[in-house]
Amino acid sequence: MVAQPQAAAPDEADAAPPPDLADTFIGVRQRVMVDRLVEHAADLAPGTQVALRRLCRLLSLLFRIESRELLISLRDDYHSFNPDMPPDAVDLVPSDEAYGRLIGRIERGLTQANFVPVDPARLAAAHEKSAEVSVQIDVPTESYEDVRFYARGRRPSTATRRWLFGLMNRTVPAIRLRHVVVVIRFAEAARPRRFTIFGGGQRSLRIAPNKAVIKLFTDVAEADLNMLYPGARAIMRWRDKLMLGVPALAGGVPVMLNILPALSVLLVVGGAYLGLQASSGVGEDELAQALAAMSALAGLVGFCMRQWVKFERQALKYQMALSDNLYYRNVCNNAAVFDYMIGTAEDQEFKETALGYYHLMRAGVPLDPPTLQQRVEAWLKTAHGVTVTFDIDDAIAKMDRLGLLVRCKDDGLSVVGLTEALDRLHQRWQQAARADPAQLVALEHRGAAEDAGVDAANEG
Repeated sequence: MVAQPQAAAPDEADAAPPPDLADTFIGVRQRVMVDRLVEHAADLAPGTQVALRRLCRLLSLLFRIESRELLISLRDDYHSFNPDMPPDAVDLVPSDEAYGRLIGRIERGLTQANFVPVDPARLAAAHEKSAEVSVQIDVPTESYEDVRFYARGRRPSTATRRWLFGLMNRTVPAIRLRHVVVVIRFAEAARPRRFTIFGGGQRSLRIAPNKAVIKLFTDVAEADLNMLYPGARAIMRWRDKLMLGVPALAGGVPVMLNILPALSVLLVVGGAYLGLQASSGVGEDELAQALAAMSALAGLVGFCMRQWVKFERQALKYQMALSDNLYYRNVCNNAAVFDYMIGTAEDQEFKETALGYYHLMRAGVPLDPPTLQQRVEAWLKTAHGVTVTFDIDDAIAKMDRLGLLVRCKDDGLSVVGLTEALDRLHQRWQQAARADPAQLVALEHRGAAEDAGVDAANEG
């Protein structure tokens, strides 16, 4: 599915965003969240805080082990599509079946990391509006076979725009995305595009036929998504072309009108000096007029060159604005995105499971999913000051898969006790890691000692 950009009109910003744009991304540091959970459990039975910290550690390590297989599979699937690999290192044919398998695993990892696909309507709107980068973007859609955008952390914000020919700044409302992942597969028949740069040279846009690029960006305005396409370039707007072209015509036409009457004299003098006619027929007046015509013609040529330099300078200025914006927002590319994606997926999976388990355990009575969701969201708002739409379905599914959930009648939910939960997670951890149980026990004891030291320091 290739997004079809329309004619850009980058002079308008998004309408005022709604006051609450919360999504399922939990933007809290894992260690800080665990510390707050342990502090919140201070009024429970003795030993609950130590057991709760052990449970959080087991959950974190278990998700790390489980995600390792997904990371290896992603790297294997992407091997034949990676444009950074040398040609002799690719031993697989980049087929449609392999690409479908790659996309399936990418979407799985991004879903675990609480990314959601960007609405096609919002993606199309980015070709008509802009927030920070007030330029027209040319997107080579003919080179794309498949285009996918994923984002998380959608929030209201503002952007600064220059107006009145750059003399003043104004603040406009905007919607920002904390992280954006772009997955684009180039068509097999895609060819590198060339565009003119300042000074008359040419530069080739990097396009790899039948390959796929994966890019991760941070802090991107939703109205500027079109600048994230690989191969996108800034071009002159009609307004800029008119601002440069009209003065050129206004200044060049009078000069041409003054030169035209003297061109005949200039031709006569030139013919005389070239021997095409007798030089005796050229008088001093004709020579003076010829010199004046040559001066005016040289001035016209200089004027045209000056206007062309202005045109190229403005185009280069737009391209630099686009390049600078991408440079500071690009986090990583291609295979490196997998490490970041898996890391954040582990983080989000852990937080959802730990929060769901703790609040069900603390309730002491079965809760229905909406009530559990409200309690978790209220606690995050109170303890961390963040507004999150808690992914209750995903949290329930993970607790059920790990054997921590107890389903009661009337859609009520409860969890096993901390002691039993630790035993079940410990068994799953040993099975997943296939490690020596003695080593795991030693590691856990060392972690418990560290936790006791942290708790003692906090109490002191």
